[in-house]
Amino acid sequence: MSALKEPKGASFMAVREEALAEYRILNVRIPPTVNYEQDVEWICRSLGFLEARDKRKTAAKIFKFLLEAASRQSGYSSNELAEKIGLTRGTVVHHLNKMMKCGLVIYHEGRYKLRGRSLKGTLGEMERDISRVFENLYKVASTIDETLGLSNR
Repeated sequence: MSALKEPKGASFMAVREEALAEYRILNVRIPPTVNYEQDVEWICRSLGFLEARDKRKTAAKIFKFLLEAASRQSGYSSNELAEKIGLTRGTVVHHLNKMMKCGLVIYHEGRYKLRGRSLKGTLGEMERDISRVFENLYKVASTIDETLGLSNR
């Protein structure tokens, strides 16, 4: 196997690009009956926030408070959420950062809020974000296919 040689005058640098956003969508069986608590947990589970190891359902609790704040067109600071839930601010911020990374939650004027005016509106914004990612994937895939002479029929 031949070693990769560095061209003269150039330096190779390993570039590690952080993801601009991360989306995780799981196909989870929808609850059989309408129940606010179960429905909130189902949304969190479907978006990958409520995992089996989260025994206290922290993500769902945070999300529930943010949903209820949205109904008042408000939000919470991380300290307020930590106090309401009875956890450390660091734990709450960890969950909030995951929710922000997928576009579910925003941080505005010192408060964490649902991204849209409603949950349905927020999910619509997330869907548009994901569609833009796929548009870019298709664009680059098309270029790769052209380069390799692959056909798509």
